[in-house]
Amino acid sequence: MRDKRLQILLVDDDPEVLERTKNWFEKSEAFYCTTAPSADVALDLIETYTFDAVVSDYQMPGMDGVTFFKTLRAQGSQIPGVLYTGMGRDSVLEDALAAGASFYVRKGVGTRAELVELAHAVRAAVALCGRT
Repeated sequence: MRDKRLQILLVDDDPEVLERTKNWFEKSEAFYCTTAPSADVALDLIETYTFDAVVSDYQMPGMDGVTFFKTLRAQGSQIPGVLYTGMGRDSVLEDALAAGASFYVRKGVGTRAELVELAHAVRAAVALCGRT
């Protein structure tokens, strides 16, 4: 029988953000998280493992979050995704949605409200793709 927790891939170059977000998600017992410090590592993990959704930062060295989602879609992946970033420009939001992200959540300091919003966005993205 499959574990009912959603399998989430968290992608961010900031190890503190990865740890804080992973810990919060896993405390809810509704998620299991794998972390990746870059989009390139995330792409390798997606080739090997199955995830219900991906949460990606925007500003990362090498490949940014929008390019990461474009690359996923170009490879034929339909994994639902959420862009989780401190960038507040409308153009980033528009680019992320055009690249295949399902939702955009503004990253701040990791407050409970912010993480609840992120969890809601992940669940909604999974539901929209019919993966629940």
